[in-house]
Amino acid sequence: MGNTASKSKMISVTILLSDAELRLNIQSDGAQPLSHEAVKEAVIAKYHSDAGLTEAFIEEDRLVIQWMPEHINREAEAYHQAAVEFAKRKLIDKAMANWEKGINLNPHDADYRYKLSLLLYEKKQYADAILHLERAVTLCPIHYKAHLLLGMTWLKLRKFEKAENALEDSRALHMKNMLVHLNLGAVYSVQRKFNEAIAAFEVCTELNPREARAYLGLARIYTVISDTEQANRFFRRVAELAPGTKMAEYAQRAIKVDSVVVPDESKTRQSGSSDSPSLRATAQPVENRDDQFSMGMGHYIAGQYNQAAQQYKAFLQTHPSDDYAWYLLGETLLRLGKPEEAADCFKRSIRLNDKRGLYFKCLGVALHQLGKTNEVTQVLKKAIELGKRDGLSFSIYGANLLRSRKIDDGINYLQMAIKKNPNNPYALYQLALGLVQQNETDKAKMYLDQIMAFPAASPIKDQAVKMIQTLSIP
Repeated sequence: MGNTASKSKMISVTILLSDAELRLNIQSDGAQPLSHEAVKEAVIAKYHSDAGLTEAFIEEDRLVIQWMPEHINREAEAYHQAAVEFAKRKLIDKAMANWEKGINLNPHDADYRYKLSLLLYEKKQYADAILHLERAVTLCPIHYKAHLLLGMTWLKLRKFEKAENALEDSRALHMKNMLVHLNLGAVYSVQRKFNEAIAAFEVCTELNPREARAYLGLARIYTVISDTEQANRFFRRVAELAPGTKMAEYAQRAIKVDSVVVPDESKTRQSGSSDSPSLRATAQPVENRDDQFSMGMGHYIAGQYNQAAQQYKAFLQTHPSDDYAWYLLGETLLRLGKPEEAADCFKRSIRLNDKRGLYFKCLGVALHQLGKTNEVTQVLKKAIELGKRDGLSFSIYGANLLRSRKIDDGINYLQMAIKKNPNNPYALYQLALGLVQQNETDKAKMYLDQIMAFPAASPIKDQAVKMIQTLSIP
């Protein structure tokens, strides 16, 4: 097809000339800044693609960068249009199949790959999404949406440096996308680059003053750096913007005051109080009865689990009937590698409030770590009945059904777990185990191969290697 058709698929980026050198990281050889014409030529060289045409031109005080494909395949474009319609009707599998057909006919179309990756991301098929997105940004280096989605996908896989690089590439090309700044804030927070994280979240709130997730990110950072006043202000903003949500409940409980006294860890260790969920004096008294609880939330956010446990215990001395506090203490004890004590806390939560599936789910996790298979299946069955129909619940429930020799039921729940999250290596491995027990080794190898395709190393991957070797022995 001709150039007119190609222009209909053009990607365009506009940047102020005064910002271009800094934003696009274009280096000058000398002390003087580059001329506008030199900036234009440097941009064309930087974003050159062998699979398309990159152009740049100057409009008054702005630099416009454009990319268009070399050609368009009519048949591939028909599949693309069909895929768009299927996607609008939420017929995801049909949409994906049509974009895959389009890619087979025209593998150099960056937009097909980006659109397919959006659906792969929604289905949590992150490894496949990354393959298409990396190719998309090679084909069209100025595809800022593909850079953004690539960064978000790497973030899901906890590959923070790769996520940072992709998100920064997207931000350089398009500064006004709120999601770029939100995700960069999350990445910087994990990397403890707090100044950069604060700046990213603040830009996010400027672009969308009602984005509760950005305020929550700010609140967590200010909690970690012990700026109580700022943390409280942002927690209150979260509660205001997202009423009735778990995010708001979390924020309300995290609000604290400056008068909280941090416990002396050496004294609490000597007393032995950190080794048991018992409520002997675990923190110094404070004026407001909710202060220990709020301080515990702050310590937990900062990863200071011993201190968090002490504060929860101190809170429970005066509030022994707070089911949520028992749950939070249990979560903290799990983080400290104390599943037996955590299980006791979750049981107390359930005695006080047996209507929350979350408590049964977490008790199931603790009991699973303790190897109490029969109890796990009973507790997680109740959690699922109460609405905890998530990948973790299904995974652990299915694994313990296998251990109970209920192979068909176990396989069923593990398949449900994988449907929730196809990148769940534990569920994939357990499902392979179940299939081996049913002598379906070919199917088992298929799921083991999926584990091997994950980019990150893990103990599950090592176990998968051993099982593959075992299954390969004649």
